[in-house]
Amino acid sequence: MNIVILHRIPFSKIRYDLAVDHARHTVRYLTPTTSDDLPDGLERRVIGVRPDDVRALAKRHADWLSQADRLIARSEYDLLTAACLREEFGIPGDLPADVLPLRDKWLMRVRAARAGIAQPAFWSVEEFRRRPPGGGTYLIKPRLGASSTGIETGDAGQIADWLEAGVDPDEVFVEEFVPGEIWNIDGYVRDGEIGAVVSSVYVGDCLGFAHGSPLGCAQAPDEPEALSLLRATLRALGQRDGCFNFECIRAADGRFLFLETGGRVGGAGVAETFELRTGVDLYQKDLEYQLWGAMKEAPPLTCPDYYGWFVFPAHHRVRPATVHFDPARFGGRLRSFVVNDRPASRYGQISYAPGATPLSGVVQGTAEEVRRTLREICFGTEVVER
Repeated sequence: MNIVILHRIPFSKIRYDLAVDHARHTVRYLTPTTSDDLPDGLERRVIGVRPDDVRALAKRHADWLSQADRLIARSEYDLLTAACLREEFGIPGDLPADVLPLRDKWLMRVRAARAGIAQPAFWSVEEFRRRPPGGGTYLIKPRLGASSTGIETGDAGQIADWLEAGVDPDEVFVEEFVPGEIWNIDGYVRDGEIGAVVSSVYVGDCLGFAHGSPLGCAQAPDEPEALSLLRATLRALGQRDGCFNFECIRAADGRFLFLETGGRVGGAGVAETFELRTGVDLYQKDLEYQLWGAMKEAPPLTCPDYYGWFVFPAHHRVRPATVHFDPARFGGRLRSFVVNDRPASRYGQISYAPGATPLSGVVQGTAEEVRRTLREICFGTEVVER
């Protein structure tokens, strides 16, 4: 086969070479810059245009794309671009109609509402302007946003002011803010049936990380109501195969409400901790479906320990910072960690990658120990600007 890969996820994490024999198949990589992390000897080319400019990509790389039997793109930022390119060049795989319900957050909301899925209230910009709700807190959400970029929160008046300040009404919508405990459910679905699955609870949240706060995620025992919500939502959105990164919130009354999902492997330490818990490499399962259109059964292991990951942001600082982290304090609860004096993250560019953050790592223990350890690390570690 001729395989083209839009390369963005670190090679050391996704390991394309484990999923496809590079000697047997023609595998070509389109990379954002010349300073990529690909091993020597792989055929590569710099994209050279805006990564989301489908027309420019199609024109510039038509020689590779017109020969492609598969086009692989596993970063959330590239899913829709790749779907459009597959449609343009007749490449098998997920097309825009498959990807949009799992990428466009407004479309998710609408389809979930039609299926009766429990979720926060939401409004189009026009609806919110015409009949603004009363008290409470609300969010402006970009339809195609990622990593909590572009989200604004405030009361109804503040949201109305932001909407009048040049916001494109076709690119955002408004959602009710529901306080509660945010849950993350990761795994894969095969022929419409959920395969291996791991539930986790956030320590902090992704929006807080976007604004400069550390983030942790602790594995937890599965909740039947959350799994039921997951199954119903994936059915409503049409995902029958592939990996998912599903978010819901346990509200104050105990109900689980759908927040959003993605047809991909979650970022940060999701794949690493998932494999520790289940023995299943999510990236390899994900690539298996993307390459061959099917997934083999992979019965998960039963592990007595729970795991969690943590990451400290760097994108919000202009000046470098020193993290005062004492690993000895956590003993056997700390499985691994990475400290970077000079993280690669640039100001304003959110990244969860270990090389782009000043501190990240993995912890283990009982479910309660993992949550407690993550709280100690995230809220008790001093960060000082240099």
